Parts: sequence; C-alpha cells; structure tokens
Amino acid sequence: MEGAQHQKFGGATVDVLKVGNGRIKRLVYPPGFRWSTHMQAVVGTDQCMHAHVGFLARGHIKGEYADGCGFEAVAPQAVVVQPGHDAWVVGREPAVLIQFDCEDDTARRFGLPEEHTHL
Repeated sequence: MEGAQHQKFGGATVDVLKVGNGRIKRLVYPPGFRWSTHMQAVVGTDQCMHAHVGFLARGHIKGEYADGCGFEAVAPQAVVVQPGHDAWVVGREPAVLIQFDCEDDTARRFGLPEEHTHL
C-alpha cells in the first residue's frame, strides 16, 4: 500500500497506513501460520488480545477462543474477531486480511467486548 509502513513479524507481513486516529492494515499470513505457534512467544500472552475488524480478501482462516468457541472465515468475507483467540491459516493459500483498527483501543472504539463473549 502506497505510503504504508511495511513490517514482518512471526512469518506474517503487514502494511500499516495511519489515517486520523485509526489505521488501515493489510495483513498477509502465509500457509501454515498459527498465532499460538508464531506469535505467542513474541507477544507474551496465551491468546491474541487484539480485536480484528475487517475484510478477508483472500484465503481461509479458522480460530478458537479460550472457552472452546470457534470461528471460521473464507474469502471474500467480512470479519469480526473478539480479543482472546488463537487463529490459523487453513490450506495452501495465504490469508489476506484488510483490517481497520485503533491500535490497543479497537475493541472499545468498535463497541466490542474486551474479551470473547457470546454476542
């Protein structure tokens, strides 16, 4: 994305474009990527504690919350994932997520719970 900051972490790549008080991200997760395998040690939490709001443009992802409740998305599909999850790429195609966030304040700004609940 033109004007975006490009980063690599845990095998994934992310382009971040700051827009006002928020950010637009393009996250590319390679086949075989799993948050608990590739990011847990880097982040230092048992689950991903970020909310994800966006559009899965390519690929297939699955995930699970700490209570065992699961989720799945297959492109093209809108995605809302609450904090407190593990997630992974399904199949041999990368997953590409276009995400809108407010850094650590995403859940509150989008009116989502701070941890997974059954909405």
